[in-house]
Amino acid sequence: MVSAISVGNTVLKRAFAEDIDVTPMKLQKLVYIVYKEYLKRTGNSLFSERFEVWKYGPVLRSIYDAFKHRKANAIREYAMEADGAVYVVNEDASSVFRQTLDYVWDVYKAYDGIVLSQMTHRNGTAWYKAAVEGSEFLSDEEIKTEGEFVK
Repeated sequence: MVSAISVGNTVLKRAFAEDIDVTPMKLQKLVYIVYKEYLKRTGNSLFSERFEVWKYGPVLRSIYDAFKHRKANAIREYAMEADGAVYVVNEDASSVFRQTLDYVWDVYKAYDGIVLSQMTHRNGTAWYKAAVEGSEFLSDEEIKTEGEFVK
């Protein structure tokens, strides 16, 4: 299992390499979609942190805290872990992770955070169900059964 921050940094690594702007909201949603796709492909959680139900969709507190200073502006730096180091996921260690990230990045990189947020708010999504139920966190079972946002 890896940390949510290292997954976020791995998404940012791709964004920086391709000169694609990623705001904190966009990063939250991309990490969510990576998590969802990995969960569907493997049946296992990618990291232990749970997605919270926030107004604009699923949010990981660690990623929010790391980038809240950017507000709605593009992220220009990696997040540091509690020990002060910057970590990314070793994509060579897991072909499933690499294939999942490749898929999510290729399909969703062109969308901005607002559009991605709207996707997570659709009727029947894990976020929608949790919000209607008044839950604080999204359920992995609901995430796993969630449909595709883009076909």
